Amino acid sequence: MNHRARSRRTVLAAAFGVAFATGLTLTQLAGVPLGLVVTLLLVSAAPFTPRVAAADWHRFWVWWRLQTHPLGKGTALASTNAIWPLLRRLLRPDFVWVTYPGVEEHKRAYMPPWVERLLRPVFPTGLMRFGRYWGMIVSSLATADALEASPIRLRALLDEIARQFPTVPVALAGRLPSIAASMGVGLSAPFVHGDRGTVCAMAAAAREAASILGRDPTQVEIAVVGSKGFIGSRLVANLATEFRGVIALDSRYERTWEYEHGVVHTNRPEDLRSAGVVFVLTPRGTDINSLAPYIATGAIVADDTHPEIPASLRSQIEARGATLLKATLGDERFRFVPPIPDFRADDIPGCILEVLVLLQRGSDVLESQEAFNRVAQELGFRARLAPHRNRTEPLPGALASRARRSPDARATALSAH
Repeated sequence: MNHRARSRRTVLAAAFGVAFATGLTLTQLAGVPLGLVVTLLLVSAAPFTPRVAAADWHRFWVWWRLQTHPLGKGTALASTNAIWPLLRRLLRPDFVWVTYPGVEEHKRAYMPPWVERLLRPVFPTGLMRFGRYWGMIVSSLATADALEASPIRLRALLDEIARQFPTVPVALAGRLPSIAASMGVGLSAPFVHGDRGTVCAMAAAAREAASILGRDPTQVEIAVVGSKGFIGSRLVANLATEFRGVIALDSRYERTWEYEHGVVHTNRPEDLRSAGVVFVLTPRGTDINSLAPYIATGAIVADDTHPEIPASLRSQIEARGATLLKATLGDERFRFVPPIPDFRADDIPGCILEVLVLLQRGSDVLESQEAFNRVAQELGFRARLAPHRNRTEPLPGALASRARRSPDARATALSAH
């Protein structure tokens, strides 16, 4: 008799033993009829016990948790989606933010698989509040990669958003403006490009990084990883007027060359070694896996990716003696409801900053980056370099003592120096 057969007979014998013992106990405590009924039920179920015991329960619980973990959020999402055509006519948001699914982990934080199958191509996911202004968050079912692979699908998404919200400013999250620009898909009203707000916020965060190093920007060489993108190219041009030198790093460059104002365009990771500040603007935080060995000891690394740089890669970078922080806008007047994965509730993405300034001061603020920066400062917006929201490891000592002073100790004005 092999081991499997012996094990099955052992489980079966134990099941019958439990059945008779349970029946006998109930006979004594509650009477013969109930004891007989329970005994018969348990005995009839006993032959299935070995099969139940041999089942892959780990896989079952993984599947069950996937279906039910975000059950409340998923049910709310499905319910809102069902009445969305009616709800959209009743609500009158001041602005709209269009997002897209990130990695599977982010999607499953609020959307079980069964909910995904019920959703429309564009569906509501949350609200935003800023003073007397309030906005809606809507999402595409298609990922950024899927939209990048299909201009027709991207155009259909933008047309649907414009049809649903023709009269309010619409901000596009993450890679969407860059994808539209690379495909030659124009972004006219109601869409805003978002580059003014993002460049404003990231330039201010870059100045704060120089401050953490205890140096003036004119004494710091800064690197922008992802510099050929829609935002990256504009940020490089802005930083070149303030910093000693800019290393514009992007694997899409075919060669290395130096431009005016001390900007070096390069595809060589080893050029990062001279940068005191490194700004990461790649589509995903994991895109810089191969760059970690080239980041200088003592450098400040500012993460502006979503999905953000994962904890394992952050540890690898900080093991080299660098400090890694999340670059955001922080404003207590702003709230996401519900919070977005890897964002604080009061984080403002740069593209939404552009909308908020536009709502309060009109389209004239978009005439130049300098004009936008000046108005954003007047309105009280601040950039923030802060630990990642899901960070469990302690910050380096000097920075930790500064961060303890206040929740916004790493915030700085948006004005240009």
